[in-house]
Amino acid sequence: MDTLNLHTLWLDAQRTLSHTLANNQFAQGGLLIGLLSAAALYARSLPAQLWQRAKNRLTLTLDVQGDDAAYPWLAAWLAAQPVGRHLRHLGVVTRFNEQMGGQNLTLGTDRDGDEINVRLVPLSGQVLLRYRGHWLLARPERTQKQGQNQTFMGFNHSITFRMLASARPVLPELLREAYEFTAGRADGKVEIYVPNYNDWSMTERRTARPLPSLIYDGDLLEGLRSDLSGFFADRDWYAEMGIPYRRGYLLHGPPGNGKSSLVAALAGAFGLNVCVLNLATPDLTDDRLTTLLSNLPRRALLLLEDIDAVFIGREPRANTVKLSFNGLLNALDGVAAGEGRITFMTTNDLAGLDSALIRPGRADRHLLLGNASQEQVAGMLRRFWPDWNSAEVHLLAAQIPSGLLSMARLQEFLLERRADPAAVRRDWPELAVTACPTRLRLLAG
Repeated sequence: MDTLNLHTLWLDAQRTLSHTLANNQFAQGGLLIGLLSAAALYARSLPAQLWQRAKNRLTLTLDVQGDDAAYPWLAAWLAAQPVGRHLRHLGVVTRFNEQMGGQNLTLGTDRDGDEINVRLVPLSGQVLLRYRGHWLLARPERTQKQGQNQTFMGFNHSITFRMLASARPVLPELLREAYEFTAGRADGKVEIYVPNYNDWSMTERRTARPLPSLIYDGDLLEGLRSDLSGFFADRDWYAEMGIPYRRGYLLHGPPGNGKSSLVAALAGAFGLNVCVLNLATPDLTDDRLTTLLSNLPRRALLLLEDIDAVFIGREPRANTVKLSFNGLLNALDGVAAGEGRITFMTTNDLAGLDSALIRPGRADRHLLLGNASQEQVAGMLRRFWPDWNSAEVHLLAAQIPSGLLSMARLQEFLLERRADPAAVRRDWPELAVTACPTRLRLLAG
């Protein structure tokens, strides 16, 4: 019954609508206007739709976010292109952030004779450039980051390249060229990284110190360099033998004898960068340490300085230490430990370390960097004054008992008198009777 009534009502509505449209001009005009309005609206949007469909089908985009390693490569590459100088929204960075790329400007020198440099950073805008026979539309962009309650938290950076789909084959060439222009360039610089919560931020690019400028006792330097060279050459052998491809070194000895300088110089000699990690950082947990080590930048060695300051045996030295001893061991060589990692640990107190931390597999070689031997004293004198005759150098070196002075103390003495060689000869006996202050934590270079 209900179905029959609905059908009857539908037929009545159709007859009424037909009669109205056939006899009511106002109804006819209203319907016509509605149809024409809909058609006009669709006609206006049709070009935009067609353009969007054509753009999606015929073009492709390469989008790189600022927290990705490729962003500084592409930003620096774009800023160096002739059209990159046409970007109208720039920022000035006076303390260099190498991750931002940009154009370097030298403004002059300061009172100390050091160059005053700034960097122009592309922030937003767009430029059209030609690359390998293809047109690319490059668009850097900066947007605000906001936390809870609309709190300002800095900026997000990104860069987008749009091109015809036929340009896809040049993408690897573009990325390779940008990498070689920046991070892949052999410019004699060592990049120093520190943790930025779960990732790493570069804080400095310093000129690599030549290995021959370092003065160590015996064949320590040559032996270490040879060991690292063998490690790099034996990657396939490690895989065939089923041995984890990792290498660890423990540098121990009194402070001021160039442990950190040695690591930085080796990094420069092998084209590596250095990731410095303080294990006593209060917010460093087991999980965060594992994440940091899994996110190590490419071609970077890990430097754990003063590990004796973190644990007494297996117990934390302070309540602020959140890292557990087992968490450290697992991060160094556990199941999740990365392949290809080189780790340097330094300590002033070898006796205070638990044997599990420094066993082979975690610290494969232990190297003592002790106080200056007479051979090192002579080497330091020859480095400062290469024209001194050998007899005088050995006579002065013989007056300093081996192991009495740190290399930092010896260097500090010579630096104070670098413009007055006569003062070195005159004051030399003071070195044999002056205690070496450990507070002079000078780098040996």
